[in-house]
Amino acid sequence: MKNGPLSEGEIVLSRAGRDRGRAFVILKLIDEEYVLLVDGRLRTLERPKKKKRRHLLKTSETRMELSGHLLDADFRKFLAAQGFRNDRKE
Repeated sequence: MKNGPLSEGEIVLSRAGRDRGRAFVILKLIDEEYVLLVDGRLRTLERPKKKKRRHLLKTSETRMELSGHLLDADFRKFLAAQGFRNDRKE
């Protein structure tokens, strides 16, 4: 796991905060410091998480295609297919 430049559609792990250890997909790069994250369960497309880049850990080069009409279920399925489970209820 290497922490380099981030791009939309990549899977990242939260390194800080109450969501530490959770996997997210980068929905949008806001600016040099912040990104919007979704996981399809706790953080949906209607309520994405705004988080600082320095609090994220890049997991792999696997990216989700963010074109077309996406649903929260698409993000849940993608994360599960990559081996990430965010079952913890909060």
